Order: sequence, then structure tokens, then C-alpha cells
Amino acid sequence: ACLMPCDVTDEAEVERMFERAQARFGRIAGLVQSAGIGAEIPFLDTPTRTFRQVLEVNLVGAFVVARTAARRMAAQGGGAIVNIASASGLVGNAGRSAYGASKGGLVTLTKVMAVELAEAGIRVNAVAPGAIETPLVATMHSPATRASLLERIPQRRYGTPHQVASVIATLL
Repeated sequence: ACLMPCDVTDEAEVERMFERAQARFGRIAGLVQSAGIGAEIPFLDTPTRTFRQVLEVNLVGAFVVARTAARRMAAQGGGAIVNIASASGLVGNAGRSAYGASKGGLVTLTKVMAVELAEAGIRVNAVAPGAIETPLVATMHSPATRASLLERIPQRRYGTPHQVASVIATLL
């Protein structure tokens, strides 16, 4: 495994990152798409700039990275892609117009990719976690949001990154 940071919205940078990865490993067998940003802003107060920025990273960036990886995987005979979506992309959550729209789009993109890339031997899945205790969530969830979510979570706690990672490892 290797982490290679890059700006997922920059196609040239994404291409260079995959070139480095292939030079190091020789084969791209799996991809986990976890780049994401969010904001907790009421719909009527969400600036268009913020909406576009969230879509650019969470949806367009995921498209760019997945397309780049899938082209390489197809040439190698297959692979696996796991997109990190969100429960916010499946149900409406107050304050999440940009984030929910981006993750809902990612869910649909995943379905399209799964159908189109199956013939190339590429499995595509999405994981759509609910509340997971991450640095992004710590900045996004207000105390009121946190209290509201905890009332509805049967375990009365947020999930952990390790729990999500174990599901991703199985899908890969």
C-alpha cells in the first residue's frame, strides 16, 4: 500500500500520480476514493461557490481519478474500485445540500461504472457510511447535529474509520 497525495480536481496531477504508482508497483489493482470535503450550511444560505467546490472535489474529482485508474486497470485485465459515498447521498440531511448532492451523484456514478466496467474485469462498489468519527466530521457536525444523530443511532455512538476500512478491504 502507498499513499500518494494529489489534487483530485487536476487531471494532469492525477495522471502523474498514477504514473508514479505504476512505476513503483507495476500494476494498479485497487483504488479507494476517499477524497472529500463538506460543509454544514442551510440550503438557502449555501453559496454557489461552495456548492461548486464540493461537487468539484467529491464528484468530479472522483470521476477523474476513477476514469484514470479504470483505463489502466482495463489495460491490465481488471481491478477493483471502492468509492466512499455517504448516507447523506442516500437521504436528505439538513445543511447538506452540496455534500448530499455530491455523494448522491457518486452513488449513481458508481452504479454506471459498475455496469460499464464489469466487462473489463473491474469491480466497482460504494460504501455509504453514516456518522463516522473523522477529522472532517469533527469540523462539519455542530453540537446540535451531533446530538440529533446520536438520538437516531441505535449504538448511540459514531462509527470508526476502522469499521469502514474493514468493509472496504473486503470489497477490494
